[in-house]
Amino acid sequence: MVWRADQNMFGSGRGTLVLELVDDVAWATASRHAGGHAVTATVEHMIFRNPTWAGDVVTAFAQVEGTGRTSMDIGVYVTAQRGADERVPVAEAHLVFVAVDADGNPRAVPGVYPETEAEYAAARAAEIRREHRRSLTGALSEQAR
Repeated sequence: MVWRADQNMFGSGRGTLVLELVDDVAWATASRHAGGHAVTATVEHMIFRNPTWAGDVVTAFAQVEGTGRTSMDIGVYVTAQRGADERVPVAEAHLVFVAVDADGNPRAVPGVYPETEAEYAAARAAEIRREHRRSLTGALSEQAR
């Protein structure tokens, strides 16, 4: 629930509340998939689609959309319910988590096996983001030389 105390100076809910919710829900999803602790490696991107307002009931849904050997691409989708009938998209985020053991070392995670068209599309998008990360990292390291 977004309370009046959660408003920013413009009257909408503070974006930091949504950011914290996104990270918490993504962490729970990654930890469940990994069967143990996972840590945030990167926030791939965060899109704010609509503001929240006092009285909104905010809900987040997350899923593992792709995996590497130790990493998991997590998609998070946030909505706000306003009144009985109105549901508004608030934010979409994609984060990467790494599964870690008790000593903080990366450990292997199970794969993801899409079954529906929507899951295949999400897995392909995760693969594209992964390829983009690799390309960007390479380009930036060349630039730094």
